[in-house]
Amino acid sequence: MIDFDNDLDVLFNADFPEDLVKNHRIATRYVREDIDASVSYLDWFNRKIVFAVKLIDITSKGALIESEKKLKINQTLILNLQFKAGKSFVIKAKIVRIAANTNNQFGVKFDKYNNELGDYLFDTQTKLVFK
Repeated sequence: MIDFDNDLDVLFNADFPEDLVKNHRIATRYVREDIDASVSYLDWFNRKIVFAVKLIDITSKGALIESEKKLKINQTLILNLQFKAGKSFVIKAKIVRIAANTNNQFGVKFDKYNNELGDYLFDTQTKLVFK
């Protein structure tokens, strides 16, 4: 019987703690340059606030965005994605984290899996850049 964990450790000479290499992501993160993104939400006075954000990476479950405006954890918003090919997606989401190294990158989790977006990302991928 093959012991993959030990065989891989020997093969790659991995002598670092096992918990450092565990990646619990179950979705492929795509890095795309053909998507324009914006965020909209309602402020305290029920006014709709809309502004552009930079899309760092995206999956069918969420995205990492960069914004000059401050966003708060648990803030609900709408993420608008416009592909250069003409396809667009409007997705309800929530801010779930602020990136550790910076104060202007935010982890966004979609309200539900967006399989249509995931399929479209996969089908239209031309440059193989994954994260």
